[in-house]
Order: sequence, then structure tokens, then C-alpha cells
Amino acid sequence: MTGVRKMASLAAVGQALVVCLLLALPATAQDLLPAPELGPGGLWAADWIHPTTGDLRADLAAAAHQGRILALFWERPGCEYCADLHLNSLRRPELRAFVTGSFYAVRLRRFGDSEIVDLDGETYTEREVAIRHRVLGTPTIEFHLADGTEVFRIPGAAAPAVLLAAFEFVTLGGYLHASFADWLEARGLL
Repeated sequence: MTGVRKMASLAAVGQALVVCLLLALPATAQDLLPAPELGPGGLWAADWIHPTTGDLRADLAAAAHQGRILALFWERPGCEYCADLHLNSLRRPELRAFVTGSFYAVRLRRFGDSEIVDLDGETYTEREVAIRHRVLGTPTIEFHLADGTEVFRIPGAAAPAVLLAAFEFVTLGGYLHASFADWLEARGLL
């Protein structure tokens, strides 16, 4: 790695650490973005989550076209942990800005009956795709690079600082040289 790239990488990690420390502090109501409302299908409405095209290959291409990483948010109506994700963690401006800047988010229903085309071109129901993707609970967030490779996933609810660390782990390529546990430990979160 060149000196300039190493300095830029260290600067990004330093900025991320500051944001992690800020996210570890309790947020007051005035610090949070407006609360989302439940949509007609029982999932939390979020303007930054893109509806699936029905073809995950097209969703992946849209993410790649924008220079972003595809983040598949698996949720279900009535999920208390999904509610916590949307009503607490993702209302923090620092976290939301990071997520919307680097990721192309698409939401899928863990137990949905809609047919979608999976990344391999085969058609299944959302429920079947969830099984194929090893989604056990909700929320689960999968991260896919432009070639479709899954590089990380967040299986379940996480504190805001841990959630941010996971998004950074993917964005900064931490998965290439460290375990997520090591990543958290380096940030004082473990």
C-alpha cells in the first residue's frame, strides 16, 4: 500500500472511531432523525431503502452502477428487533449518513411469498431465497460486492456503535484482513 493510500485509510479509520464513540453515547430525542412509520405491508417505511426490482441481479447492478455495496435487509412485519433497528439505530444521523452514502439498501421479507430472481438467475419466493441465503432471523443484513460475492452479514439486532462498525468493516474492506471480532476489539467495542 502506498503512503498516501495508507494515510487515507488511517484517516478513514480515525473518523470511523470518532463516530463509533459518539454512537456509544445515549442519544436524546432531539438528536434523532424523525421516526419512520409503518407502511401498509407492516414494514417500516424508509425512503432510503430501495424497493426490490424483483430480480436481485438487477438490484446488484443498480448498486454497482452507483458505486455502492448492495445491502439486503431481511425483515418481517411485527419483528421487535426490526422496529428497534428503524426506531433507534437508523434514526441516528451519523449512522444513517454512513449507510446511505456507501450502501444501496434493498428490503426483502423473510417469509414473503413474492417471486424474485436470486443472484444465480433462478426464481424463488422470498421465503425460499431467505432459506438459500441462510437467513435465520430478522433483521438480517447481507452485504454483496458488485460481482455478487457476499462479504459479510449482520445476523440480528446490534447496538448502534456495533452496527456502524459492521458497515465500516464492509466499506473499508476489513473482512480482507481481520475477523469482525478483531475489528470490534480494535475499536474498543468488545
